[in-house]
Amino acid sequence: MSRDQDKDNLQSSTLAALLKDKQPKRGRPSHPISRQNVYVALTPAQKQTINHIATILPETISRADVPDLVITALTARLEGLHRAVADRTRTIPEGVTDLESLYLLWDLPLPGKDDDAAWTSVRVSPQQVLDLGRAHGTLNAAFGATRSQTFVLGMALLIQSLEDHPPDPSLTTLESVRQQILHNYL
Repeated sequence: MSRDQDKDNLQSSTLAALLKDKQPKRGRPSHPISRQNVYVALTPAQKQTINHIATILPETISRADVPDLVITALTARLEGLHRAVADRTRTIPEGVTDLESLYLLWDLPLPGKDDDAAWTSVRVSPQQVLDLGRAHGTLNAAFGATRSQTFVLGMALLIQSLEDHPPDPSLTTLESVRQQILHNYL
């Protein structure tokens, strides 16, 4: 019996157990799900748009959560587009020949020139990284769109979604806002 007790004491006194109780004192606040950096080129106006989106959302949703919602809006609209042409052997409808026609199809304002765009990182949940990669792959294969153009399209879709369907103030979690966006588009 003493051997089992010694083993339990040894396991509880490891460095990992000691560090488990410690809260980080510096750096980014921890999230329930760790986030990954995704690099996109954004203009200063587009960065301000991210700040503006954060003010529209309920107070419990922070600016750091906006990129996740951008990708959610993008994947929901692309899924709706895919469902619309599911009976054909296409991913994108026949009339959509470039990225600008996709903006027009969804009644979005066309993006401006991105001459002053600078690379920046957005922190995204792991599932959203996969969804952004899938959306980028689709739009890149169809139109030669870059990851930055894909992300900017998602920003325009999220703004449109929030204007057409303002978020319910009772929504307090990121997942509940994400579900509302999916419900609006699918």
